[in-house]
Amino acid sequence: MADIEQKGIGEELQAARIAKGLSLDDIQAQTKIQKRYLQAIENDQFDQLPGSFYERAFTRQYAAVVGLDAEDLLERHALDTKIPADETKPVVDQSAMRINAGENVSRAGMRQDEAKRVKQANNMLPKVIMGVAAIAIVVVIWALVANFAGHSKDTSENSNVSVSSSIVSKSSSKESSAEKSSSSSKQETKTEIGAPAVVGNVSTIAVKVPAEGERKLTLVGTNGDSWNQIKSNTGAVLYSGTVHANETKEIVVDNTVTGVSVQIGNANNLKLQFNGEDVKLNNTGFVWQAVLNITSAQAPVASSQH
Repeated sequence: MADIEQKGIGEELQAARIAKGLSLDDIQAQTKIQKRYLQAIENDQFDQLPGSFYERAFTRQYAAVVGLDAEDLLERHALDTKIPADETKPVVDQSAMRINAGENVSRAGMRQDEAKRVKQANNMLPKVIMGVAAIAIVVVIWALVANFAGHSKDTSENSNVSVSSSIVSKSSSKESSAEKSSSSSKQETKTEIGAPAVVGNVSTIAVKVPAEGERKLTLVGTNGDSWNQIKSNTGAVLYSGTVHANETKEIVVDNTVTGVSVQIGNANNLKLQFNGEDVKLNNTGFVWQAVLNITSAQAPVASSQH
């Protein structure tokens, strides 16, 4: 957490709140920030907040509700909006690191809550995967039955024509099968985004990508600014900064990465995409976390034509 002087910023926020006739309960209802954190901000006790990311996000939301200019307030009170150096330094041993969902939480109670939410999300993930697999099996069986019925019908009709007509028909059938196979291969290589499993303020989303090709995570600003920090499952910081309204940021994700964590402040102002496909968060609060579990689809094998 940044070790900087915070004196004065809490008093200014408190004065603005009182001038608007709002209570801390009113601020909590509008920002979804717990009352104890709002009290800590007013008392300039920033060491009581979960981490430096939340210092800036919570202060901005508080300022917006009481009608203050957040950027001007942070600048005048020297609350630096940049990520501290120790949060962005290069990762020395990436193979030994994993995403720690509670790494920004300084209090023991917060660490336990975060671990509980992650455990619940992981318990739900197999059920989601099994549901998707069941649907896929039904679709494959239906396609096989439809293809078999069509082939039988063609065989019955072709039995009454001449040898030359039969040869032409078989040739056309092979071309049609090749086109279907090509179309099926293209569909199988499309990026698939699963439905979000929401636990607390965390959305866990399954992402199935082609075995080959570039992987891109896109951040799109919508109605206003959002503050974002993106990390891979190895702990490497892929992006940290502000995305403004109508601004787009593209982050290339290495093929060895199997998970991405996205922390968002003002989540209602951000849209996520992976390989051009929309990633739904189903968020219910301003501060949100999205965990993307990435798996690779097997490259389709071309069937031989006889």
